[in-house]
Amino acid sequence: MLENSYDLSFYEFDKEKDPNSYGVLLCDVVHGRPLKKPLYIEIGWFWYYHGFRYASETLSLPTTHGWDSRFIKGYPYITAIRTTEEERKAREPIFREKIRPYLKDFRGCWERDRNDLMKMYKDAKTSRGLKEWEDIKRLSNIELLSFFLDFAFSMNRKEGEIHMMNMVPANYINGTFQQMWKELFGVEPSVDPDFSNLMAGSEEDVADVWVVKKLWQLGKRAIELGLGKAFEVKEDEGVIEELQKSNLGSEWLDEYRDFLSEHGWRCESMHAYDTPAWVEKPGLAIKQIKMMLHEDDLPVDAKRDQRIKERKRLEDELPKKVPQPQRETFKVMAKASQWATYYSEDHTYYCDLYIGAIGRWIVSEFGRRFAEAGCIDDPNDIHFLHINEIRKAAIPMGKVNLRPYVQRRKGVWEENLTIEPRPCYGDMNKAQEVLISDPTLQVSTQMPLVRKELKADLYGAASAPGIAEGVARVIMNAEQLPELKPGEILIAPGTSTEWTVAFGIIKGLVSDGGSALSHPVIMSREYGIPCVAGCLEGTTKIKTGTKVRVDGNQGVVYILG
Repeated sequence: MLENSYDLSFYEFDKEKDPNSYGVLLCDVVHGRPLKKPLYIEIGWFWYYHGFRYASETLSLPTTHGWDSRFIKGYPYITAIRTTEEERKAREPIFREKIRPYLKDFRGCWERDRNDLMKMYKDAKTSRGLKEWEDIKRLSNIELLSFFLDFAFSMNRKEGEIHMMNMVPANYINGTFQQMWKELFGVEPSVDPDFSNLMAGSEEDVADVWVVKKLWQLGKRAIELGLGKAFEVKEDEGVIEELQKSNLGSEWLDEYRDFLSEHGWRCESMHAYDTPAWVEKPGLAIKQIKMMLHEDDLPVDAKRDQRIKERKRLEDELPKKVPQPQRETFKVMAKASQWATYYSEDHTYYCDLYIGAIGRWIVSEFGRRFAEAGCIDDPNDIHFLHINEIRKAAIPMGKVNLRPYVQRRKGVWEENLTIEPRPCYGDMNKAQEVLISDPTLQVSTQMPLVRKELKADLYGAASAPGIAEGVARVIMNAEQLPELKPGEILIAPGTSTEWTVAFGIIKGLVSDGGSALSHPVIMSREYGIPCVAGCLEGTTKIKTGTKVRVDGNQGVVYILG
């Protein structure tokens, strides 16, 4: 029996066949919250899943044809389309040749693709005479529909394929290096401080970090101009209104708008079209400036020299512990893994954030027009429609009633909000087997490394080194980040780019999801914060106000009461 997934047959779950075919389907906790709405699932997620398959087949990965996925009660469940033994043998030599450019120069591969993506975004806007957010209102209905169809089928396909043609090698290189590490040194690399320190200490900021730095610099500039009092206004949009009252405030706002024009193409929620973009609602980035306004130095820079020194020490000393026949391979894999780690964070700005903001731009304009024409009741109802329903109503504007589609799917979505997802469907004992077959799955879900002798309350799948004790603050989404107080331990389902500003405030981090290449682990390494990721139950077992100890050296968490 198939379980309906917002009328999207691609994601319908066959309760009998799917677990038998795949062994187990694992809940993607990292990307599953907040719940995605049907239009994004149909466009954004569809092309990401296509991208995994495209990259796996193009590179001829030995163990997998890519991901398969189902949406069950609103949550994504993922698994690997594993190859047969015969396929593995045939694909192995092809894969070795195809992975070579990434081993040799991962940075160059990514920079080439990154430039292609930025050109695509620029051309999409300039070819239609668009620059500012409001410009899209000038497009006729057929022009807006054409833009939407290009976005839904062409732009997302290219972004998804480029995204995963780098993501898949990044995870395979890092996963292979972790396996090599365990064989050589006899320890789990994902919770080994030496492994973390070897992957940290980048001398070049990822895009996510330099955006935060630019916001911090804008905050410092505001203080220098004597505008600090304006940022005491509680409402973020009210800060802008207050700044507009003076010449110096207007001067600062000009700098701020220039920043948003270039770097504000990012929505509050990374994988969705239902939250506003910074360039659309300028107060959103004001919130981040407020959180850093009185920091004299950025924490990410405070220990940079120390992290670089430690990385270089390990680069010099670790190969000496490796048998001579494997030493050169170790060095190559280590360097490639470092750049794979860099890509894992850098890509978010150019892939997830930019394509999502363009989607928000187009979709929200259709929502406005449909609501004004009486096709739907509220502009936000657009997120419960499908591509063909938008096509159906776009030209005969006002002549098509889209409410029945909205009402049915919105009702299911609201019901799903009340459901706590199961960790898996199928045989949980097969989880590790599935994860090993496709390391890319481990970005979204990974099993904790349970070591009962440590007598911990929570065990992680990956960690960043260090030990921190403090009061917990459970934050379920980025909108709650202003609730954080300096020195608290952040407890979250996962973190992504919109959470980066929090790393300058917190003392430690515990996340339900995550692996060695996930945002919470990578950012914690760079900020020098103890982190335990992939705990599965952190947000359910720990309450705000509870005292906890985060042991990133062991990858465990203790609840102290």
